[in-house]
Amino acid sequence: MEIKTLEGTDLKEILNIFNKSFSDYYIPFKLTKKQLSLKMLADKTNLKLSVGAFENGNLISFILHGFDTINNQKVAYNAGTGVIPEKRGIGLTKKMYRFVLPLLIEKEINKVILEVIDKNIQAIKSYEKTGFRTKRELVCYHGNIKIIATNKDLELKKLQKYDWNTMRAFWDILPTWQNSINVLNSFKSTNILLGGYIKNQLVGYVIYNADIKRILQIAVGQNFRKKQIASTLISELTKKYGNKLSVINVDKSSKSTLEFFSKIGLEKNLEQLEMELNLNK
Repeated sequence: MEIKTLEGTDLKEILNIFNKSFSDYYIPFKLTKKQLSLKMLADKTNLKLSVGAFENGNLISFILHGFDTINNQKVAYNAGTGVIPEKRGIGLTKKMYRFVLPLLIEKEINKVILEVIDKNIQAIKSYEKTGFRTKRELVCYHGNIKIIATNKDLELKKLQKYDWNTMRAFWDILPTWQNSINVLNSFKSTNILLGGYIKNQLVGYVIYNADIKRILQIAVGQNFRKKQIASTLISELTKKYGNKLSVINVDKSSKSTLEFFSKIGLEKNLEQLEMELNLNK
């Protein structure tokens, strides 16, 4: 068995093992080559920092790592760990991290983050043995929207630019990697940014991806909450894109956000843990 980076590995081979690894997952899914390419682009995947285990020259497991600089820290993001079913239980994830961590440290990466389904006890234990620790709990939702009330005084505008200085002031919680500023900046042309205004003042916004029917960010200014701002924004989306949508990795500590998503008809379909490995040692 050989463990090495995925630099130079054909995308078709990664796709094949990716789909085999997730064929019996908690929520089984299968990607096309185009979907995997888009996922890797969105996750800022760097194959030089990603790793795989090969047996007789064939890929049997992998860790895809994205890379970005966030708040002056170099961060690697585990965008997916997979082991084909017949090769599980022999510690491949731990072996791959044992190989790749010195490489990440050499690149002066400060930390590695990942999300893992809270019911995947085996994976959680494997990450803990590598040194990962749970930072926060996350909730994912999907379903059909049922808007009860909207704000008729809210002026809605489709925006072309992200005014992050204003928008991030609305936040109570930080978005996870896939919904972060740096990732969303890379997809301005495909995402929809809808702003809500009262007397020409931006008071709330939603960022939405129509291709996957997912809310990526939604936030309302502190002084304008409980005025149906968020529900009005989402109601406007449903008029054009339908009432079925999802949202992933909502920080469980934000009770008001969880209550809002439940109130408009979304159902909890998954809970995850965000884990972090600090490399500054």
